Amino acid sequence: MEQRKKTDRIRLMRGEGPVLDEIDRMLLALLKQDTRRKYSELGEIVHLSPPAVHERVKKLERAGVIRGYTIEIAPDALGLSLYAFVRLRVSRVPCEELARTLHTFSEVEECYSSAGTESMMIKVHTATPATLELLLDRIRQMPGVEGFQTSIVLATHFQRENIPMD
Repeated sequence: MEQRKKTDRIRLMRGEGPVLDEIDRMLLALLKQDTRRKYSELGEIVHLSPPAVHERVKKLERAGVIRGYTIEIAPDALGLSLYAFVRLRVSRVPCEELARTLHTFSEVEECYSSAGTESMMIKVHTATPATLELLLDRIRQMPGVEGFQTSIVLATHFQRENIPMD
């Protein structure tokens, strides 16, 4: 058992990833649809016993394929109807340092380092254009932020939460 964990870790460090069979992929797709599914229900679908499903799910967790379980919250239901992407031009400050500060802003949903003219990109949800402006003023004052470009989202046509399992 311990040897298998070591092997999985070595594969991940090499960028190879764990070896997934068709049942693993089916379990991932089913859990992606509904993380609250019971092992017995999953077992019926993939033709395995609940303990066998449990062991496979634990293996996927140990290998880092499943990083966690979450819920999906509708920002509009919380009054956060304005959605925007902000691309930041950063200099003289490591992106990791800036990311730690941005993480403290509740409006910032995601943060990425990027290649190109802008070195970081963030995804934000706010209630109104005025609250977006306040957020942008706070970002503008951060050390290392040379400038930014903001794109407001008018409509979301589709959104994938993760890699398709087809």
